Amino acid sequence: MTTTLFGLVPSPNEDEFVFRLDDEARIRQAREILSGNETSRVHVQGRVVPETADHNPEWNFHLDPGSITFFDEADEDCDATGHYVATQLDRVGEEGFLPENIWAPSRSRITRELGG
Repeated sequence: MTTTLFGLVPSPNEDEFVFRLDDEARIRQAREILSGNETSRVHVQGRVVPETADHNPEWNFHLDPGSITFFDEADEDCDATGHYVATQLDRVGEEGFLPENIWAPSRSRITRELGG
């Protein structure tokens, strides 16, 4: 199985958040976004896992690689800055805040491919 890491900025002026992709089709999609060939579904969303991951040690949560997709517009209940999610982890999944633990920062931007 191929594993590739990508960096994203959840919103302007935030620290980079690293996510892992294990699916070849999603890896291709991320690369298309980075190259500028994909211009509509360019934001990252996925299911929040409330624990630090080896590939993302600066954050107290990561995204489940199997849940990650790309989107154009998000439900506002799933939109939050990365720092807000990090400080409100105990509320993730509660009514009105990241339903089903899905985080979809509407201003997210993939910044780079880090490799595997």
